[in-house]
Amino acid sequence: MSVYTGVRMRDDLAEEGYSVPASFAFSEYDRMDSPIMYLTAKDLEGATEYDNGVDADAHPFIVVKLANGEVVYMVGADLDWEAV
Repeated sequence: MSVYTGVRMRDDLAEEGYSVPASFAFSEYDRMDSPIMYLTAKDLEGATEYDNGVDADAHPFIVVKLANGEVVYMVGADLDWEAV
């Protein structure tokens, strides 16, 4: 079993067709840096929570590795987790 956890968009947001924010970097404690992109439930298919070595206490975001290998910061309230 992988040490990483699968990440997906919350079901209620996905059912409504929402897109949720993500960014490649953050500044200050809780500010996503540009460019901010918006990901759909399909964009999050195959994504996992990821340890990129940045101190988790330095920010409130969830670090997510997308299926294409990109690593982004996301708001945890937009996500659900599943074992992979």
